[in-house]
Amino acid sequence: MSSTYSNYAKNKGSNKVLEDNLIHQSVENDLKVVFYGDELWLNLFPDKFIRKEGTTSFLVSDYTEVDANVTRRIGKELKKNDWDILILHYLGLDHIGHLAGPRSPLIPDKLREMDGVIKLLHESLQKWDLEHSQAFPSYLVVTGDHGMHDSGSHGGATLGEILASLLLIESTPHNISLSGKRPEVSQIDLGATLAVLLGLPIPKLSLGALIPHALHRLSDEQYLFALFYNAQLIANQFLNADSNGGSKDCFILYLKAQHVHELWLKNRTEDLKILAESLYFNATQGMSFSVVKNLVTFNMWAIVLSCGILIMVLFWTMLVLQSFSLRTACKNLSTITIFLLVGSILHAVSLSSSSFIEEEHQTWYFLWITFLLLASWTNRPIGNEFSSKFALVAVLLGHRFLRKLNQTGDKWASLPDISDWLEMPEHQICLTLVFLLGLVGVWTSLLGLKCVSNTVDKVLHFCALLCTLFYRNDVGDIFLPYLPFISSSGVKEVKAFWFLILLFFLRSVANIQQKWSMKRAVKILLSILVLVSTLLLQPSNVILISYLVLSSFTIQAYFKDTIKCSFGHVWLGTVVYFYQGNSNNLATINVATGYIGVEHQNLISASLLVLFHTLTFPILALLLLWLQFAKEPITPLRKADMLISLNVCFLLRLLPLTVYFIVITIQREHLFIWSVFAPKLLYETAHSLICLVMMACGCLLTFVDSKLKGGV
Repeated sequence: MSSTYSNYAKNKGSNKVLEDNLIHQSVENDLKVVFYGDELWLNLFPDKFIRKEGTTSFLVSDYTEVDANVTRRIGKELKKNDWDILILHYLGLDHIGHLAGPRSPLIPDKLREMDGVIKLLHESLQKWDLEHSQAFPSYLVVTGDHGMHDSGSHGGATLGEILASLLLIESTPHNISLSGKRPEVSQIDLGATLAVLLGLPIPKLSLGALIPHALHRLSDEQYLFALFYNAQLIANQFLNADSNGGSKDCFILYLKAQHVHELWLKNRTEDLKILAESLYFNATQGMSFSVVKNLVTFNMWAIVLSCGILIMVLFWTMLVLQSFSLRTACKNLSTITIFLLVGSILHAVSLSSSSFIEEEHQTWYFLWITFLLLASWTNRPIGNEFSSKFALVAVLLGHRFLRKLNQTGDKWASLPDISDWLEMPEHQICLTLVFLLGLVGVWTSLLGLKCVSNTVDKVLHFCALLCTLFYRNDVGDIFLPYLPFISSSGVKEVKAFWFLILLFFLRSVANIQQKWSMKRAVKILLSILVLVSTLLLQPSNVILISYLVLSSFTIQAYFKDTIKCSFGHVWLGTVVYFYQGNSNNLATINVATGYIGVEHQNLISASLLVLFHTLTFPILALLLLWLQFAKEPITPLRKADMLISLNVCFLLRLLPLTVYFIVITIQREHLFIWSVFAPKLLYETAHSLICLVMMACGCLLTFVDSKLKGGV
């Protein structure tokens, strides 16, 4: 069957595949199946294999043992004759892609390792076929379940991700031209084709077409019958899905194919065979496409109701904000206020275009730089004018560098960028220097924010940064020859890091009970999240933390107004989010961050770490904004400013979400609905949930009773 996002969500919690499938048909027809590889297969197909062993697929830091555990079983299995199907699922290449990217020097060695495995299997099958010449020839199928994005991940709709090689290797020679264009087939075609090759019933829910190149050993009669049989299965599903399907062109082609097939059975000419084959193929493709399209249904009542609720909440938020200060702000509209409002609205409207979604970072880069230039043109800095202007120039120059640090979006993502250059083995020293500069920037930022005020806290923070340094050196990301080598996988360093974080947290909680303040609470949370982000971020991205803090200081130096300052920090968090290399493509999610320094799989903690890593900078930007309002003792005026800020942040999150929800409802039949619009909706939803949690924490801190009075 063909999967959708909803199928994926439902299957994440499933333990067993209940639909008819190739494995089930094999077992039902007394074929013996052996499996070694990803343990997910054992959950999906329990009690189907006569021998089996699973390997953990979620520990992406392991790309050696995960494959060695599969390879060591091959020799024994090839000496046995009690199995019909041997399934080997190798994970190492996928793990290297997630961990180090497709250009990693680890890739060639892993490919050579896979070449050796394929050679061993092919030679063994050749030998077996020679010894059993009367049996049906053996087949070696080599394929991948997905491709890989230039970032090393997958889940999007780029050609690199959706195209995967498929090799069907026969043990006996067969002449085939390699000069022409390679045929492209759908992934769902493989199941139906393998069923025919194995002499099994095609799974009932199969929508795949047969692959002609794989069936050349069948006689003409067998081949046309296989096409008829497969087309009949799809036609039954087509008629069940569409009550008017009998009058559709694709079904009429199917009836014509049957008629031509009958004529061929009476008069076996090559022309009739070719015509029947073509008609069956076109009919199968058309009916399959129609069934897949009808699999997606929309509950329009629920969708319209959701849109209505979002619109109501949006207007309610605007009314609440107006009751605080928006009315006064609107009476005294400045150039920069108009720009902030118009920029936010235009950004939300731009999400109606698939091209603007794919290249959203360009919109934010323009808005951010224009905002800074307008700030320098219309506002005089508060405090030391020279240092404020120097910081502004540094932020502008930093933008020019950081926008090239990680190419993102769709159009330019494949181009080499600074991080690609730094991650080359011959430039490891440069990456080490950039990482050390980033760590120094983090330490300086923590001191500048006064998150570490006493000696004990300084020691704990410094040791946590050292653990991060040791970890990156241990896993080979950087090279410092004089650092001690602690372990082979960085597990000990990461455990020490989390222990130091826990120690700092417990000590801070004990101290804050004696003298509670919002300022102290925000600083504790900010310092912990900064340290965690330092561990999770790629070495070349750690410098983004100090850029974020410097930009926050610059915004505060030029704006005392709560609304402008809130706008600036929300925009800042989004801009640095794109500096990090994020996009609206699911392939840019770095799942490897969820398994840094772990030995066992924990899906909940891994998911939280991946989520935090993805949205690190929007979260840190909000905390920096809160810290500004927590600098003074909490008075009614400061509480009002904090509430205004929370409403502005919530409004800036709700506006694009509401507009985009309406857009995606209108565009639900768009050609790029699943490749562009749906992934963006997932990002918007995740971002909104995190924002909602942050807003709840901000309200809680603001409304805590008189204990919040007093600073550090």
